[in-house]
Amino acid sequence: MAFSQPIQLYEIENQHGAVLSIINYGARIIGLKVPSLQGGLVDVVCGLKSLEDYEKDDLYFGAIVGRCAGRIAPPLVTIDGKSHHLTANSGDVHLHGGLNGFDKAIWKVDPIEGEKGVEGVRLRHVSPAGTEGYPGELVTEVEYRLTNDNEVIVRIKATCQEATIVNLPQHSYFNLGGSEERDIYDHVVTISSETYLPMGANSVPTGEILPVKNTVFDFQTPQNLGAAIRLTSDDGFDNYWCLTTTPHHTPKNAVNVYHPKTGINMEVLTTQPGVLMYTGNYLHKAVIGKYNNVLDRHSALCFETQGYPNAINVPTFPSVIVRPGLPYDHTTIWRFSKVKHKNHTVNEDV
Repeated sequence: MAFSQPIQLYEIENQHGAVLSIINYGARIIGLKVPSLQGGLVDVVCGLKSLEDYEKDDLYFGAIVGRCAGRIAPPLVTIDGKSHHLTANSGDVHLHGGLNGFDKAIWKVDPIEGEKGVEGVRLRHVSPAGTEGYPGELVTEVEYRLTNDNEVIVRIKATCQEATIVNLPQHSYFNLGGSEERDIYDHVVTISSETYLPMGANSVPTGEILPVKNTVFDFQTPQNLGAAIRLTSDDGFDNYWCLTTTPHHTPKNAVNVYHPKTGINMEVLTTQPGVLMYTGNYLHKAVIGKYNNVLDRHSALCFETQGYPNAINVPTFPSVIVRPGLPYDHTTIWRFSKVKHKNHTVNEDV
């Protein structure tokens, strides 16, 4: 092991038996068991077999991604006339915080006490000025809570001493059929968005914002994910859908995902201005999951609620600049329920 400090596992259980599992390496969620229609629990978050596997991981399994997620091209930050060169770790592109992003950090952890005991954890990480080229020190705090309504609440806060850029999504890989399932083709997905960002070279946004109507990116009504992926010539999705251009403080509905076999329904609500859906296009047979299963292409999907990718280089995108006295503070909620297959709308109480 190359870890400089002990890695700790934390498990939070609610009154329905749902269990959220977290490690402080990368502030990673490594498991989430929720009730299914069959009466048991299903682990819907894909994870790896060992700490050694997480240490070698370059696919960000379950991690907080940052200091600034997504692809930045050119890998340059200019704030108030001063330029800062970021690490180029994916060709000529800065990706997901660089070579040693937040996913590689060992976070400090404290329990969050509720009325009936521990209901979550609070993780803290200090990113020194100059890390991966970023200006200013950044102090980040992540809260994970599991409620008795089968909600996982993810709140991410950050403060800086000097103006910098911040974009911090949670990068869990989901399969609502169970994290040992082979693919995500039977999932039914709805995205509450009328517009998306077209991608150019190196999967960097072109700067345009286009309507989803009459495109493969139209998920305004429920779409079978397998059929949608086939329309992309089986390449899958690694795309950003716009939700709003103005900040809001109450999480709004962004995504709904349903699995017809388990009956597990997942709602994603967020205060972030958009969401990136990634269908595991770069997973490969060498990735072995925690159940000794192969995590191959399209075996899991991510919903990365975040600011617009490459926003620092596109003036028309909502800003991702954070300044002293104006902290970064966003909340995303994953709400789970059991749903009978009747137009994806009939909920059964857990």
